[in-house]
Amino acid sequence: MKYVFCKRLAICLCVKMSPSSSQEPPPINKRGNSVAIGDSHSNYGDMTTPGVSAMKNKAEDKAVQEVLDISKTRVQKEDELRYEADRENETKNDWTLAAAVLDRISVIAFVIIFTGGTIIFFAKSITHA
Repeated sequence: MKYVFCKRLAICLCVKMSPSSSQEPPPINKRGNSVAIGDSHSNYGDMTTPGVSAMKNKAEDKAVQEVLDISKTRVQKEDELRYEADRENETKNDWTLAAAVLDRISVIAFVIIFTGGTIIFFAKSITHA
């Protein structure tokens, strides 16, 4: 039905089609949300107490990893919302085009019926006079 109204009839009736902005869905990360944050043997702080600095490094790595995961999730959600909005906009444009095609068909049918009825009315009134 979409093909008939939005493609064939729209072209035949000279109804301009809006440019479609269909996009591919956003890629879903199937590897998980872990992101490498660099070398785990980096020196973050004072190395005089190796046990404390190792714990500090792990805590910092964990905090950075959590921030990256939250950021990645947020970006992915925004991409999904943008894709959904684009799909809704494309559907809206398709319905608008289908309505324009139906309007054009209705106008053409009205003009044909009105003109034909007028001609028949005058033809009958002239022959009965």
